[in-house]
Amino acid sequence: MKILVPTDFSENASNALTFAKNIARKQGSSITLFYAFYAVYDFAAQATEIIAQIEDDAKKAMKKLVKEGIEEGLTIDYKIQHGSIATAVTSYAYQNDYDLIIMGTQGASGIKKTLMGSNTGHVIKESMVPVIAVPASASLPKENKVAVALELKKESKENFQKLFRLTEALSLPYDFFHVGEKLSFDQEIEFKGLESYLKSNHPNKSFEFTTIKASTIQSGIQNYLENNGNSLLVMFSKQKSFFEYLFNKSDTLEMAYHTHTPLLIIK
Repeated sequence: MKILVPTDFSENASNALTFAKNIARKQGSSITLFYAFYAVYDFAAQATEIIAQIEDDAKKAMKKLVKEGIEEGLTIDYKIQHGSIATAVTSYAYQNDYDLIIMGTQGASGIKKTLMGSNTGHVIKESMVPVIAVPASASLPKENKVAVALELKKESKENFQKLFRLTEALSLPYDFFHVGEKLSFDQEIEFKGLESYLKSNHPNKSFEFTTIKASTIQSGIQNYLENNGNSLLVMFSKQKSFFEYLFNKSDTLEMAYHTHTPLLIIK
């Protein structure tokens, strides 16, 4: 598996790299550190000098991180590219067949509404590749679970295949949960059918299926995470989906996500 880790050499980016290293060790994955920059200058004559200086500084920092990774037994390299961060990251990941992007979020409070004004938020919205957004204080779940939020609206078999491919080496149990005031008949049938299908087709995996009664999706997720700390939260991104609903709300992320909860978006 190939993991792309964008960095701006900040503390948050460093935490995301640590998170990526933990996954890479378990998955036998390679890591590419990625630095994109867009030089801003007053006069065209300054362009060459400014770009050269930025690239030189970035190379020094990248080589140091790569050396550390190699000494830890990882397969790791780096790429520096000129351009807007979100576009550069998403294009490079897609064109070079990366399986996963892992990025740190902005702000000490982790995943919250400011995320959507950040580079990480733009990458999540634009990327065709799954993304893990890692809050500043998040750590890889150890003895907990992979928590998968379900819409129960014709869930895609392909998304479940991606989910297991990206997470099965973590050796964590899965908890599939749905938030709502009450399951409709169709949702109940789909939920039970999904439970039966996954258990019969993946007998070696541990599954739980949970319904959470709440008046709003936001409060339901918040309550779930408060009772299931240190989980890896997973959402499937679809057109007009649960994910899009959440991320279109200005205050939802601040309400819905725990500071320590990394979020995996599967597309």
